Amino acid sequence: MSKLASVGLLLALLAPAEPALAVPHLYTDVVLGVDNLMACVENARTVASKNGFTVDVQVTGTGKNRSLYADHASLPMALSISCSSQLGAVSIAVAGMNNDDTFAAFQKVYDDF
Repeated sequence: MSKLASVGLLLALLAPAEPALAVPHLYTDVVLGVDNLMACVENARTVASKNGFTVDVQVTGTGKNRSLYADHASLPMALSISCSSQLGAVSIAVAGMNNDDTFAAFQKVYDDF
């Protein structure tokens, strides 16, 4: 390897890496009118499953609040649905790496809820 090529390689290794081009997207909204916490959680499970959020499904919470978290089976997206009988509301959030796919998934989940 020539001296010039060695210097070029060294400079390339020492130069800062380019930042990642992927930008996460998040869509969220609130639905009012929750009065039955367990019915809300079951609806969240149904809506998640229907829309492909079937990986690592978890339901957490106690008392008057429960949250469902799940990842999409085939797309880089995650879903969070939080039910609160105390507030009488449910929050829905979908996060993903592709804006169009994330927004489309959010719209379907929101409409199904």
